[in-house]
Amino acid sequence: MLIGHYRKKEICVRLQKFSSTMQNAINVSTIDNGPSEYWITPTAQDEEKDKFVSAYIQKYIFPYLTGIKECDISDPKCESIGKTLFPTSNTQQKQSIYIFSDGSCFTMFFGGVSEYGSMIHIMYDYNCLGKPNEEDKDQFSFVISTTNGKSSRFYTGSNGTYRVKDRDRLLELCKNHTADHMGGGCSALIEYDGWEIKDDYPWF
Repeated sequence: MLIGHYRKKEICVRLQKFSSTMQNAINVSTIDNGPSEYWITPTAQDEEKDKFVSAYIQKYIFPYLTGIKECDISDPKCESIGKTLFPTSNTQQKQSIYIFSDGSCFTMFFGGVSEYGSMIHIMYDYNCLGKPNEEDKDQFSFVISTTNGKSSRFYTGSNGTYRVKDRDRLLELCKNHTADHMGGGCSALIEYDGWEIKDDYPWF
């Protein structure tokens, strides 16, 4: 019981820290790179999204993070991390893994893309290769929503959750996290609960 309580607390602390770190990176990046609505992202679903992901991170995000190293997905040391972080449909993507000094890591990939904007999905693992390497147990979803002509916004959750403000709905999404477009409910729920994992959290 005590070990479980400590693990939940550690997860919440790291999720909150990651959220704050990413939001701060975006805020500081705007000083050098201008308003985020003008940042370069894909405008078509079939564009070379891997290329855009790499360029986006290297220009707008990575320089504004500290205590972090990049690990190329083609490096055997990082290939195993990539296999646990990428959804099945994205296993052929080539973007890097980014590892913090505290042992947590994340990767980013473009999801829905159109002439109106895009979704940049982030998968964060609070203990990287530490087990269980499972969604909403040690791996959690975040998203950067970009809309042409408007600022990019960083959210806890994913495209199916970033507008949801009702706890019951977030809990439902969390329980059904493997359904299409339902991911992200659990991380959004944890944030909604004040960065706390409540007793009704379904995956512990």
